[in-house]
Amino acid sequence: MPIIDVEENIKTMRNRLMSMQSELFKLEGGLKVFEGFKDAGLTKINLPKTPNQPPIEELESIQEKPE
Repeated sequence: MPIIDVEENIKTMRNRLMSMQSELFKLEGGLKVFEGFKDAGLTKINLPKTPNQPPIEELESIQEKPE
C-alpha cells in the first residue's frame, strides 16, 4: 500500500508555488518593459550579430562634466 507524506507534499507544493511566483514576476517585469517600449513608439530593436561586437558609434556621457 503506497504511503503519502502529507508534510512533505505541503513543502514541495509551497516551494513549487514560490518558484512559479518568482518566474511570474520576472515575466510581468519583462512585459512591462516591452509595453513601455511600445508606448514610447518603439517597434523594433536592432541587436548586434554577436554579443561581443563593439558598438557602431561611441556614445558620450549625458552627465554634465564638473568644472
